[in-house]
Amino acid sequence: MILKPISIISILLLIGLSKTDLNDKPCVADATQAIAIAEKEFIKVYGEKKVNEEKPFVAKLVKDTIWIVRGSLPKNDERGHWVGGVVVAEINANNCKIIKIIHGK
Repeated sequence: MILKPISIISILLLIGLSKTDLNDKPCVADATQAIAIAEKEFIKVYGEKKVNEEKPFVAKLVKDTIWIVRGSLPKNDERGHWVGGVVVAEINANNCKIIKIIHGK
C-alpha cells in the first residue's frame, strides 16, 4: 500500500518537472526573432515609412528576461548629423508580450 502513494507522488513530481522545463524555454529565442516581433509592432504604431528610416534595428537581451530592441538614428540634416530619437521596444522573452514601445526625441 505504501508503494501506491509513493508512485503517485513520483508521477506528479515528474509531470511538474516536465512542465517547468517547458516553461523555462524562452518565447523569444534570439535577437532576430525579437527584432521581427518589435518591427511588426513599430509599423502598427509609427507606420512603415518611419520604421524603415530607423533600420537597422539592434536587439539586446537584459537579465535573460527582456529583449530591448532599438532603431538606429538616421542621418537627416544637411551636414549628415544624426537628429532625433529612435523607436524602442521592450519584449518579455518568456511570453512574447510587448512591455512597452516608445520613441525618443
